[in-house]
Amino acid sequence: MRFLLILILSIGLFVNTAFGVAPPPPTNFVVTISDESNNKLEIPSILQIEEILNAEVLASYQIDVFDNPQTISIDWYAPSRDVNTEIHIVAIKQGYQKSQEFIFTITSNTPTEGKLFEHTFVLNTKETSKITEKDYQVTKIGKSHTVGTSSSSNIQSVNFIENENTLLIIVNEDSVSGSTSLNIPTTLISTPLQVFLDDTTIILSEEKSDSEINLDIEYPNGVHSIRVVSTIDTDTSQNEQGIKSEFEEQIEQPELVPVPSPSSGGGCLIATATYGSELAPEVQKLRELRDNSLLSTESGTNFMNSFNDVYYTFSPVIADYERENPVFKEMVKVAITPMITSLSILHYVDMDSEESVLGYGISLIMLNVVMYIGIPILAVMKFRK
Repeated sequence: MRFLLILILSIGLFVNTAFGVAPPPPTNFVVTISDESNNKLEIPSILQIEEILNAEVLASYQIDVFDNPQTISIDWYAPSRDVNTEIHIVAIKQGYQKSQEFIFTITSNTPTEGKLFEHTFVLNTKETSKITEKDYQVTKIGKSHTVGTSSSSNIQSVNFIENENTLLIIVNEDSVSGSTSLNIPTTLISTPLQVFLDDTTIILSEEKSDSEINLDIEYPNGVHSIRVVSTIDTDTSQNEQGIKSEFEEQIEQPELVPVPSPSSGGGCLIATATYGSELAPEVQKLRELRDNSLLSTESGTNFMNSFNDVYYTFSPVIADYERENPVFKEMVKVAITPMITSLSILHYVDMDSEESVLGYGISLIMLNVVMYIGIPILAVMKFRK
């Protein structure tokens, strides 16, 4: 009965939002990106944004700039921000020095709709960082392996952690952005593999031959950790296969690959591309729901297992296309916002048992079926009449 009540209230909330009084139009601002000679730069560029109140960082995120100039809509409504909240914005583009910081302060007179400000960010050109090539020796099960690197950054260390089957690289980039290319022997790391930048999963296009794997990783200014994790231990697997008898091969059960733990940093690729950053509030809510609720129960973990098997077959393609096509990005945002809004209901209920996870999960599935299928069908039928 409780699940049905939540479902009815949620549908009523959505219908009222969709067909009732429209929300206020978003505020916006206009940015232009130029060099020191006042020439507009080719896109894309990035706006790094922080919202600060009383010296405390409330939010930090990035917005991709695909036009020059570009009008950016964002819900910086005066009622939704405390007076004196400062919006700090810095423009970044690879190959250029970052712009000076622009600060917009929320006041009691900040408009709730229309243009907030217009600003030109100036990025000074600079020489491309010198690429340094260097080989590093690491040891795995007593054997030495050579890892080749080509990097614009200062590589502080390259180590192989045997008990985690992980290659760990620490880099320090002192310019706006940097990159590191890795040539990893397949005897050290084999596919399938996962790559983490500062504990966040990143999707890379990898080049693989019989003897090595090539990876190119890009990152912003600062110290970063790069972890390349093989889900299969090559040497151990080969040794085990060499000593197993044919009978043992036939009766052996396949090993299940575990779902990455919450600390592994996996995120929603489509939501991250849609909202511009892993730190966007919508992405953080999805991550918290996954880590704090779903993965805390067996049924939730099984659901995430099955969901990830399907989701990661198509999400990298959609995320890449979103970054290339801002119109498609906005279409995806419109499409997934109702679903993310419905999922926020789970933050206000207790999901501490298998029954509650199943009950709320089924209720939300029904709610989304109504939103995405039922309401459009009713609208079409009403329009035809």
